This record gives sequence, structure tokens and C-alpha cells, in this order.
Amino acid sequence: MAKNTRQLDGLTIVLFGSLGSGKSSTGNSILGSKPFKIGIGTIPITTKLETEIAYRDKLAIRVIDTPGLQKSSDFSKLKDEVKRIHRDNQTGNVTYALVIQVGRYTTEERQVIEEIFKKNKGFLKNSFIIFTNREELNEEEILYDQTIDGWLQKNPSLLALIKTYKLKYRAFQNKRLLAAENDVQVNDLISAICEEDQPTSYCPEWCSLM
Repeated sequence: MAKNTRQLDGLTIVLFGSLGSGKSSTGNSILGSKPFKIGIGTIPITTKLETEIAYRDKLAIRVIDTPGLQKSSDFSKLKDEVKRIHRDNQTGNVTYALVIQVGRYTTEERQVIEEIFKKNKGFLKNSFIIFTNREELNEEEILYDQTIDGWLQKNPSLLALIKTYKLKYRAFQNKRLLAAENDVQVNDLISAICEEDQPTSYCPEWCSLM
């Protein structure tokens, strides 16, 4: 059954999260190219907001890559910069996507993220989580544990965050993925962002067919 959607020509996805969470790799996957430089581990490569645009079936997708957050106050600066970009470039509907790496959710990262959400309750409600390094789950012995839902069961603090702020989430694989397989995960992400129960989001016509 097709989901109720609304249509728009443009969509802006702001990727934010800690150092080394996979923001740049995720941005490249969404764009279907590699304009964002990739760092190794927690060595910061992205030191300022970077923006790139790609078109997917006439839908203009602007991806904003951001420096890794080390403290909650960094997010306030990020918001101000995004507002400036939105004002200067008339970007499409803006969706914030928190990027977290599967298997590497530290106590320090959790504390910063929880503080950011507490300080921005209304702003970040109904935003997204993109879990990177999905391929790591394939090493689990139990079939259910190979899913993102299975992994979340072992991370009650993340489950609580998702429930409290009504967050949607998707798991991404940014390495060793065929172009057709990447198209599937990107289209799924865009369709989820565009569902009508995301009150500020819109969708291209093709999403209603998925």
C-alpha cells in the first residue's frame, strides 16, 4: 500500500554526529559520488560545513557535511551556519540526520548527543538517525542480531532516544556496495524522510510508489 506523501523539488539533508561516525562517507553514498574527503578513524578531515548537490529523478538533493561534534555547543554553531546556507541558497526542505557508527557508540558520544537533543527538543523532534557500518552486523551469529533492530536491543540508551524524540532510522553500508544496491538504500532513506507523518518533509512522485 502506498504511503501518503507530498511533493517538493528539493531536499536538504544535514549530516551531524561525532568524529569518525561516517558522515562524509554517508554523504557520498547519498550523492552517488565522492565529493567529500574521507578521514581515518577520529582524525578530523571535515573542518567546516561543506555542501554538495546531486539530482535523483529530478529531485535536487543538497547534502551538508559537518565537522564532528565534540561538545553540545558545537551544534548551536552548526545550526546557525545551516540557517545561513538555507537563506543564501534557498535550499529545499531541511532534514537533520544524526550519524552513528554501528559498534562504536561510546559513553562520551552518548552524553554529547543526549545533551544536544535535550537542548533542541522541538528542533530535532522527528529527525533521523543513520547508522553506518551496517556490514559489521553480518559478523553476528544470531540472525536477528544481524539487523539494526537487533543491535539496538543491546543499546537501550539509543532506543530511549529514538522513542523519546520519535526518531526514524536507517542502516547504511558505505563500503563495498554496488551502485544498484546503494540506490536502494538511498531511495529508501528519501522515501522515509518524505512520508506524511514527517510534518515538515516532502517527497518526489516516485517515492509514493515504493
